[in-house]
This record gives sequence, C-alpha cells and structure tokens, in this order.
Amino acid sequence: MKTIKKITLITGLILGGFNFIYAQGVTSIDVATEKLRMSADASKRIDAQGSPYVNEAFLPIKIKGQNNIFTGRYNAYNGEMEINLGTKIIALDVKNDYEVIFTQTNKIYKTYYYLTKDGVSKKGFLAVVSENDSFSLLKRENIKYYDTVKATSTYQKDKPAKFKRESDTYFIKKGDNISFMPTKKKELLNAFPKHAKAIKTYLKDNKLSTNKEEDLIKVAQYITSL
Repeated sequence: MKTIKKITLITGLILGGFNFIYAQGVTSIDVATEKLRMSADASKRIDAQGSPYVNEAFLPIKIKGQNNIFTGRYNAYNGEMEINLGTKIIALDVKNDYEVIFTQTNKIYKTYYYLTKDGVSKKGFLAVVSENDSFSLLKRENIKYYDTVKATSTYQKDKPAKFKRESDTYFIKKGDNISFMPTKKKELLNAFPKHAKAIKTYLKDNKLSTNKEEDLIKVAQYITSL
C-alpha cells in the first residue's frame, strides 16, 4: 500500500509540470501562480576555455516577491540569470522586473533599462554596488568571448576559444534616470560637462581614484547631489 502511494505521489509531481525539487529537500511551487515568468531554457554552453559565469557554482538566491529559496548563477556573457530546477536549467526573462539576492554574500542583481556607452538602449541585469534613497551605483559585469585563432604558420599552434573577464561598466541611477559612468577621469569629466570643474576639485581634495570601486561610490553620490 505504501509503494502505491509513493508511485502516485511521483506521478503527480511529473504530471503537475510546475513543481520541482531543489537542494536537499522538496518544495512544491506552482510557477504559474508564483508568476516567476521564466524563459524556457538557458542558452547552451559554449565550448571554450574560461567561464561565462561570474561564479560557476549555483548558489542560494531569493527572488523578490517569492517565499522560496532557489539556486542560481549569473551568466555575464549572455546576461542571463540562470535558475537550477534540478531537471533542467532555465533563465529569468529580462523583459520583466526582477530583484535577485545571493543570500550568502548579499549581492543583489536587478533588471533595469539603461543606455550603453554607445547610447544603445538595453534591459538586463545590473549588480547593485551601492544604493540609498538618493542614488544607486550599478555595474554591468562583462565577460567576453574570443573565438579560436588559427595558426598562421606551421611553427605556431591554434589559440583555443576562450572567455575572458573584462572591466565592469558602471552606471549612476538618480530617480528613474540611469547614466553611464566612465571610470577614466577625463571621460568622466566630459560625461558631466556642467559639473566638470566641481567634480575635478572633489576628486583632488578627497584624493579619490576613479579606478577604485569604493571611491566610485563616493564620486557617484557626489555627482547625484549636484
């Protein structure tokens, strides 16, 4: 009799379609009811050296508005927040609004509309560096893919395809406006011409470097106060 009950339970889980197993326990989640609005599948892995992930491991995460703990990782190359459902890996749909917290580190990712350095409008996950009621400093973590380079002579070897972590791209958010924030001093001053003199003085007086993230937080907060 117990065996029949177990078979019935397993069958019900499979047919239900929306329930899944994660970590070391079983959590019954109706994805449609919880409105996670996930895409069907994450992008396929590319065979290359290095990693497209900021952190390769799936770590515990909380999604704002949800009561359950999931496991996830961020694919910086594809800009996808992947969720491990046990049987497959899916990605959150960036067309919707999400706030994802990695519970072990308190690192937060949110989806935003923003303009790239080249003025292209995008929506995707940005990591929160610092935020309060008056401003936010955000960053896009960048990992670039380099294709295989064929040898040009018999004395050389092919260079394999690889992923490489590039410099992060920073943005200042004030209200609903998100502005690209250069990390080179000259470009930073050119980006805010009306306040260039004040920013230059602030950097000098406080001995701040635009190459240090902890200093960028102070600079961003100062810029949004002007």
